[in-house]
Amino acid sequence: MLHTVGYEQTVSNAAPTAITPIPDPTVAVIGNDIRVPGALPNIAGVIGMINSAAATLRAQIVTPSLRAVLPLDVSPIVNGLIQGTGYPRMLRLWSSPVPLIGLEPMDLLIQNAAAVLNRGFVWLCDGPVKPTTGKIYSVRWTATASLVTASWVNSGAITFASTLPTGHYQVVGMRSWSANQVAARIFFVGYPWRPGVPAGSAEDNTEDPFFRFGNLGVWGEFDNTVPPTIDFMGITDTAEAGQFDLIKVS
Repeated sequence: MLHTVGYEQTVSNAAPTAITPIPDPTVAVIGNDIRVPGALPNIAGVIGMINSAAATLRAQIVTPSLRAVLPLDVSPIVNGLIQGTGYPRMLRLWSSPVPLIGLEPMDLLIQNAAAVLNRGFVWLCDGPVKPTTGKIYSVRWTATASLVTASWVNSGAITFASTLPTGHYQVVGMRSWSANQVAARIFFVGYPWRPGVPAGSAEDNTEDPFFRFGNLGVWGEFDNTVPPTIDFMGITDTAEAGQFDLIKVS
């Protein structure tokens, strides 16, 4: 299982200091802490984003159990508000996730050199991520969510470019893009967790192959009559697009 959470705050931090989590109904948020879900007590991936050209930029994930040994330094850091056109810059720990303790507080610490916008996203998991295989199809979708800074904004109903045949589907990959989108995650009806992706600013951006075609296992399942919706993170955009990779299981 995978779940994506985020942090965002405009602030100047001369030393690594915790920034504010993005409000999120899926986890307990208390002050600057996200409480680690007991079912997903591992870090599988991290993105740190600091909108500054300064040389001294740092990001760390800190929890009490990590402090007992070492905080988790995040590198590379995205210097800007969006990922840009290249391969997504992030810390990938899919096969060897960092263990945490369920319900302990998790902070994202940022150091920068000015009052700039800072963001971070963390992928939590229940253990090493195992790829899945099968007959995989890709279907394009569009959405019309109005994105707002420091918020997960749900798409409401999405529109598929092709009609899904009647049946039950597994989602085994995803990509998402719009001009000022930063991340997106899937909301499966009845599922507690929302696996996500770093978003691109345009369809022709280089994507991360780990997030496609079964490389991160099964993300969730749905019937064609009850498709998932999508939470977007970014600013100003009102039109989004992307693709799901699907295995039809019945």
